Amino acid sequence: MTYTFKLSRRLARSRALLLLTALLSTAGCSSSDAFDPGSTAPTDRTPDTPALASSFAGGIPMGLFHLPTTDYGSRYNGGMMTPSPTYLVRDLSDIRSRGGKVLLNLAGSQKYFLDGSGHFSLSEWKARVDRFRDLNLSTYIQDGTIIGHYLIDEPYDAANFNGQKVDGATLEAMAKYSKQIWPDMPTIVRGEPYLIQWSGTYQYLDAAWAQYLLRKGNVGDYIEKNVSAAKQMGLALVVGLNIPGGGTNNRYMTPAQVQDWGSALLKSSYPCAFVSWKYEDDVVNTSAMKDAMDNLRRQAENRSTVACRTGGTSAPPPPPPPPPSDTTDPTPPPEASSSVLPFGLAYAPSSAYAGEWTGSVYKADPAELVSRLDVARGENIKVIVMLAQKGQVRNTDGTFSLTKWKSQVDRYRTLSLGNHITNRTFYLHFLVDQPHCASCWGGTAIPWSTVEAMAQYSKSIWPNLATTVRTAPTVLANASFRWNYLDAGWAQYNTRQGTVKTYLAAQVAAAKNEGLGLVAGLNLQDASGYGTAPMTASQIKEFGTVLASSPSTCALAGWKYDGTYLGQTGIRAALDSVASLASHRTAGSCVVE
Repeated sequence: MTYTFKLSRRLARSRALLLLTALLSTAGCSSSDAFDPGSTAPTDRTPDTPALASSFAGGIPMGLFHLPTTDYGSRYNGGMMTPSPTYLVRDLSDIRSRGGKVLLNLAGSQKYFLDGSGHFSLSEWKARVDRFRDLNLSTYIQDGTIIGHYLIDEPYDAANFNGQKVDGATLEAMAKYSKQIWPDMPTIVRGEPYLIQWSGTYQYLDAAWAQYLLRKGNVGDYIEKNVSAAKQMGLALVVGLNIPGGGTNNRYMTPAQVQDWGSALLKSSYPCAFVSWKYEDDVVNTSAMKDAMDNLRRQAENRSTVACRTGGTSAPPPPPPPPPSDTTDPTPPPEASSSVLPFGLAYAPSSAYAGEWTGSVYKADPAELVSRLDVARGENIKVIVMLAQKGQVRNTDGTFSLTKWKSQVDRYRTLSLGNHITNRTFYLHFLVDQPHCASCWGGTAIPWSTVEAMAQYSKSIWPNLATTVRTAPTVLANASFRWNYLDAGWAQYNTRQGTVKTYLAAQVAAAKNEGLGLVAGLNLQDASGYGTAPMTASQIKEFGTVLASSPSTCALAGWKYDGTYLGQTGIRAALDSVASLASHRTAGSCVVE
């Protein structure tokens, strides 16, 4: 992923995060300061909500990477998603009901299919794809809801794979493996066709991808060159724009640029889909950008329908809409609350799980963990679990001991946690609290390499369990290497860190830059930092609304449960207000793919 995707992930961690450093200097590391998430400013945007069982409007799909399911409708009817095996069928059913089509990145982030040297591993890639083998996707493939299987991003860029690009023969092997599982699903690589040429001929790979940005030169010449190369290679072609980094001076494209350059791409009758990088709520939902996108949608809809199969052959007309009955999808979807934003208080007793809250943080005990998760599952609560407590992992001088930490984690190896991890009741493994805080660890901060080793150790036991530490993404950006095993940062807000919107924006930007998910938090007990007064009801509502409204927030936790505090006038009502908002939002991903 060069410059266009996760812009600085591959820059060998030279992370000059602009004004983020200034924010960091205001953040303390007291042990009271626990749990902080990030989120973008709340929005009054109402997603386009089509009637259920809408059919695809015709033409070619038009949309964005990481488009929320609720935004498929009158403006966007195409997108790219990195799905979870647990929720894929449900999400496909929802997208289809909204008249949408979607590309599927089944292997996820490249960090999951690298070998020990940081090079691409075909065997690891296959293992990631195999997670979806047992799902029945045939109806979504046949009716075109699935545009294609997005195999890999920019394989020609050696910087993505520690100096060794993925060659054409390997791309063909990946496409062949996909076809062995889903013979009729088109296979797609995000790379211009002329950049993935090789000495052989693609038999199993169906489509390449041309994503335009200003530095690629004249847009008319660009699309002509890519269409010519795709035809010569017998490949279909997906097109799109790099909206965040493809404008003047590598900045965001303006609405006028999006409309003009998108129109130039859509003048060609050859592309099979128009999907751009990427959905950002505060960018794409401005009035001017909406108008530009509406214009492009009309153009895409008026194009001839083309399949993303080898040679760009015409696709059959879309099927009639499915009947609005319970028999539409034979696979029962997970309960509706399974993907909502988890919100709750750290260390809440299990008796508090029933009600408005949908999440919590729990310091585990091997004798009680399974029963606690059983209770949480019954109440649709997602739990962030700390398996090794701070007092159990110190050396005699107060410094951190990785050996002791592993010993504590090993106590849970034999427990039956698989189902709870699969259904995400066991939501995140909370590895350690504030590893960056030297005073919290005998005067010596836990090295970033040790934090990554902890995450790797967790993955060696529970590969599908996401990992986090309570350290803000702006701080995690100081590591001198790429995070491969740590999945999410944790940004806990108090007023000493400036305005909540500014703080959150900095954390969201850093998390995206680092390829990390984002847990958000409120320091309820110390509103302005350690030893200060607790948050008022109005502060909880104001700050919590901002954090819960961010599409990037994958969990929101308040520090901490205190019966006396909750009994104060207005506190519980303020928390319930945030909980209600969280329960109506889809959680961001804690694992950025």
